[in-house]
Amino acid sequence: MMAAMQPDYREVDPRELRVPPSRPQGADPGKLQRQIAKFGASREGMPPLWVFESSDGVLVIYNGATRATRIAKLSPGTTVPVEVIGKIPKNHAKSPKIREVLP
Repeated sequence: MMAAMQPDYREVDPRELRVPPSRPQGADPGKLQRQIAKFGASREGMPPLWVFESSDGVLVIYNGATRATRIAKLSPGTTVPVEVIGKIPKNHAKSPKIREVLP
């Protein structure tokens, strides 16, 4: 029987997170506008973003690109909660960061 991996929660600057490979252009503009209208710059009650840690140590978003973009855009310097849900063997240091694709 495999032992369960302990949850790995961290507080990170969302501007430094790598965008998901499925969304290299960043967050969906319509979804971002809806979140901004509903939540503004607040991170209160925001669930942790799910991220993978790549072999070179950078964090790649799996779920939460819009939330990360909203906080990075409206509240620079504010950290967000992330849960590292696994490790990936590929390097992602050259993948775009959230701050590089901010609208």
